[in-house]
Amino acid sequence: MLDIKLLSFRYQFKTILSQLSFRAVTGEILHITGPNGSGKTTLMSLLAGLRKEAGGTIEYRLPSGKAAEDRRTYVEYLPAEANALFGKMDAMSNLRFWRKLRNLEASDASIRAVLKKWDLDHPLVRQNFPVESFSTGMKRRLALARLELSETPCWLLDEPLYGLDTKGIETFQLMLDEHLKKGGITIIVSHDITPLERFPLRRLDLLQEARA
Repeated sequence: MLDIKLLSFRYQFKTILSQLSFRAVTGEILHITGPNGSGKTTLMSLLAGLRKEAGGTIEYRLPSGKAAEDRRTYVEYLPAEANALFGKMDAMSNLRFWRKLRNLEASDASIRAVLKKWDLDHPLVRQNFPVESFSTGMKRRLALARLELSETPCWLLDEPLYGLDTKGIETFQLMLDEHLKKGGITIIVSHDITPLERFPLRRLDLLQEARA
């Protein structure tokens, strides 16, 4: 469970989030909504630990109920229109790097299995071809492969469907279904929720929360 209590954030002299409290629980998707400027992306970066809250707490609670010492160990973040990939490296090297960063085994077989799932296992694509030359959709698929290989229980997804074609969306749905069935936590910002309607979905409207 990701437990947020009285979360506040200010940018210069503007209050973006004020005393926001909610929980994201296992096995469901929490859909963050609100108009542009309401703080959706700011909230995601706070949850990921990339920004520092002005007030309140963000805690990832272990199955025992105890708060984790560092929630970033349990959280993986996929930003909107950014994929956290190294442009000069190829697909295999990117995924190998991120696995090692989390102290996970980085066997070529496990990496290739995920690349195949995302239609990126062609010999001209997986090795010796820089990611900066990938199309928008290919980069997003590789980023989602990175997410899948992270083995983290809490996913923060900001516009995860960006650049995906129909097949990519179907693969994303299968990945998300497996994650939720394993007791994963998913927080999503997305303008297109049609592909998500098959899942347990709960909505958190930041504009309504601000007025409460």
